[in-house]
Amino acid sequence: MPGTPLPPPPWDQGQGGADMTTTTTYVLDLQDVSDPQEAGHKAATLARLRRDGFPVPDGVVLLPAGADEGVDVTAAVRRWADSPLAVRSSAVEEDLPDASYAGLYTTILNVTTDQLPTAVRQCWASASAERVRSYRAASGDGPPRLAVLIQPMVPAHAAGVAFTADPVTGDRGVVVVEAVAGLGERLVSGEAAPDTWEIRGPAARRRKSGASPVLDADKARAIAALALSVEEHEGSPQDIEWALGDEGLVLLQARPVTALPPVAQVPVPVEPPPGYWTREDSHAPVPWSRFSRVIMASRTPAVRAMCTELGLLFEAVEFRDIGGWEYIRIVPLGGKDRPVPPAPIVPLVFRLVPSLRRRISASVAAARADVTGNLVRRWHEEWQQQFADRITFLREMALTELSDQELDDHFARTLALAHDGVSVHMRLHGPVEILLADLAFTCRDLLGWDEARTFELLAGLSHASTEPSRALARLAALAQSGTPVRQQLERRASVDAVLGADVVFAAAFADFLRTHGCRALRYEVAEQNLDERPDLVLGLVADQLATGFDPSRTDHALADRREQAALDARRGLSPPDRTRFDRALARAAAAYPVREDNEYFTASAPLALLRRAALELGRRLADRSQIVLPDDVFHLVPDEARTALRDGLACKDIVTRAVGERAWVLAHPGPASYGKEPGPPPPLSSLPPEARLMNEAFLWTVDRILAPGRAGPAGEAAINGIAASPGSYTGPVRVIHDESEFDRLRAGDVLVCPITSPVWSVLFPSIGALVTDTGGTLSHPAIIAREYGIPAVVNTGLGTSVLQDGQMVTVDGMAGTVRIVS
Repeated sequence: MPGTPLPPPPWDQGQGGADMTTTTTYVLDLQDVSDPQEAGHKAATLARLRRDGFPVPDGVVLLPAGADEGVDVTAAVRRWADSPLAVRSSAVEEDLPDASYAGLYTTILNVTTDQLPTAVRQCWASASAERVRSYRAASGDGPPRLAVLIQPMVPAHAAGVAFTADPVTGDRGVVVVEAVAGLGERLVSGEAAPDTWEIRGPAARRRKSGASPVLDADKARAIAALALSVEEHEGSPQDIEWALGDEGLVLLQARPVTALPPVAQVPVPVEPPPGYWTREDSHAPVPWSRFSRVIMASRTPAVRAMCTELGLLFEAVEFRDIGGWEYIRIVPLGGKDRPVPPAPIVPLVFRLVPSLRRRISASVAAARADVTGNLVRRWHEEWQQQFADRITFLREMALTELSDQELDDHFARTLALAHDGVSVHMRLHGPVEILLADLAFTCRDLLGWDEARTFELLAGLSHASTEPSRALARLAALAQSGTPVRQQLERRASVDAVLGADVVFAAAFADFLRTHGCRALRYEVAEQNLDERPDLVLGLVADQLATGFDPSRTDHALADRREQAALDARRGLSPPDRTRFDRALARAAAAYPVREDNEYFTASAPLALLRRAALELGRRLADRSQIVLPDDVFHLVPDEARTALRDGLACKDIVTRAVGERAWVLAHPGPASYGKEPGPPPPLSSLPPEARLMNEAFLWTVDRILAPGRAGPAGEAAINGIAASPGSYTGPVRVIHDESEFDRLRAGDVLVCPITSPVWSVLFPSIGALVTDTGGTLSHPAIIAREYGIPAVVNTGLGTSVLQDGQMVTVDGMAGTVRIVS
């Protein structure tokens, strides 16, 4: 980038020296160009960027006056005699902020030295073409003056363009990269559909399209970084052309983005409600889209109903949007935070306050009726199959064949499934957490065990969370037997190349995407599903080949660990204590898999199906010019989208406002908390035993899921967190901020991330260890790590900001430390 000149590639023999062209009246070396009125804006911009260290290939410029003099240019390019040439126009009026003239002048590629004079004349002649005259007449410009830029061709594997602001929406917070395999002219001419990426900060995601993947996230980020450096250098949003070859990334053109739609940030009210609120980063690390916010709003009433059903001594866990960011609060009975009474009078308060008396009675009744056990059994015996049937029915629907009315009906069914999923998911939270805590309390009281030792009794029981990886292992075994497939996978070849190597593997891969790909990678509906990332899935198969992942071996190891832990626990227990232990273990063993397994049926699959329906709806709205892009549907709420489909409502203004609001929200991240922290809950020792267990267990487990404020301090060579999964591993760091970066992961890496959702389990056979910023011993990443027998340290607080890609670290999942080795 600027100030750090790159070494010249083989086709560029440097700036200066005996081989350089001697500057003449009509022919200039690119490095000597400075005046855009003389050499055109394209050449002048590239010359300036080249001098300032950008990776621009060398070239020569034929000035406009050379056309009248009939200059012979062959001698000017003799040092590139063995290389094909690119001959491009460089008009004095081209690439201006208010007039780009893009595509109007002639560009000729793969020109030999013998063909060069003819190509130059064709380029100069394009200044008189009818399309140029029409454009100039409309813009009021006078007669054209055209220079010609000649450069050696870049042997490109991929090429394309990049915009440092979205040219359609005007969003200045995103870089849009379009790529095609081979020469970029195939994109400019419309011959090939682009592989399109959006890069926002460190996050890179591929837009859904019919194009085959050309780039991975690392390459897309590198192109975006180049484009942003050009923008900083030039002082305005830029449209660049680039090429990627064996020698790296090359800049071929840079010009201002013209006619960029204005997207002003739209301020969002920041009105914290009463009470103490903390940022909810574990499920909402970035703001929800308007579409997803409607789905997530149903969590609060679902948790409120769960608290009532179990007789918990608070009204709800409330989720609230404050300034566009999600916050969470435990709502006390009555809704208002009040000072915790002194411990001696807490028993009196429990007896005298009517709302507390009623809840305590309800809690005792729920415990005696075994509401927790009954809800877990209901999941296994009823709900799981009901959700599975609904998911299968909706998954097999051919959306493109539906009429608008049929699509609307299907959309309504997926929306209902998503809301029902939220309701059941939150309703199960309390029972699962209480039964797991009961086992932890039992082991603590009878055995003196900490929670890490306790969880060894349950490791390996969460089968649904590991099933996608088991299916990937079956694909890896199939690739193992097909040498061409394995070779293509190990080369990280394109999806088409891998699937073209073996029809049997291709059929099995298609079946995997159909049966396992309908999963949301995040709880955000606007983000891609697993089946939209075939390149990622194939990369994971390649990683499993590299690591030799064997699910059966892992299963046996975890089963041995469970059995040994149970033997250790029972040894020396009295008969009454053994009875208590066996009951707690049996109930926790039934509940533990529900913690992860229900997520697929109640969240991941419903959200993935809703995304599919919304995208089809968005495609129809975009085709009818009601919105610009299919993805714009996620800037609408579901009712707006359905109304637009039925009534033809124009939604571009709604989308524009939503984009502006989101830009403002991202530029104004909220604080970690609002309000005054109320302090610890009152002591519960005076409650009846059943109510005490119910409430203490729930609060204990919530703390083990979110673990607020539990991150340990960092030293010079180590950071501390919470021990989440036993074992020790030394390997290279790979910081993955979100799902768009999955393809950066390589076999054996130490995955360092803010948090994971259950779908991240597909990565775990590839990694050696896990480190997260947030979460506790019952968070999703901790449970999944134990299911794969991977050392894990969670809740470091700063792993993603302190650790860097490639650093060697040792992760100790028993001590809860991450030590930097080098």
